[in-house]
Parts: sequence; C-alpha cells; structure tokens
Amino acid sequence: MAGPLALLQLGAWSWMLVSYSQDSSLKQAIKETFGDESPCDVCRVIDSAEESQQSTPSEAPNTKLKEVKLMLGLGRPMTIAHTSVTPLIYDEQTNRLLSVSQLVPTPPPRA
Repeated sequence: MAGPLALLQLGAWSWMLVSYSQDSSLKQAIKETFGDESPCDVCRVIDSAEESQQSTPSEAPNTKLKEVKLMLGLGRPMTIAHTSVTPLIYDEQTNRLLSVSQLVPTPPPRA
C-alpha cells in the first residue's frame, strides 16, 4: 500500500479509534480497530482497491533516459537594483523627495 490509499487507511484507522474509544476503553478500541472481525466501510473499499491493483499487471518501468529541457531561454529578463540605491517618493505636503526608509516610522525605544 502506498500513496493515497495509505493516507486513506490512516484516516480510517484514526476515525475508528476515536469512535470505538468513546464506547469502550482504549485497549478495546485498539483491538477492534486493528482486528479483522469488524472492518469499517472505508477499510473494505481500500481492501477492494488493493486487490484490483494487484490483479492488474503493472507495466515495466521505462528504462530509457529521458532528456530534460530546462527552457532557460524562455525566461523574462529581471532587473535588480543595487543595494546602495534607495527608492525616492515625492511628498506633496513638504514638497520634497523622501527616501522610502524615512516613510517607515521607527518605534520608540523600550524603557
């Protein structure tokens, strides 16, 4: 069992443990959950799905190496500003240019 069926089985066991432990002790709930006497509907569906997967012959994996194309030439060019460049914004109230760092208020020091 692997992939989605394993996750589904874990969910079914969790649901069974919670529901069985409400009616009896945790020890009894574990015995009922993992015993084969009373499987839930989800467990039955998972069992039938596993049986159908085992009955169909799986194809042999392709042993040929496939070429990987990164398509690096299709990317858009990106321009990154130098770290010494500070963006400026015009402040209409004071009629002057302000750096972005001046617009962010700094909190007062803690006492």
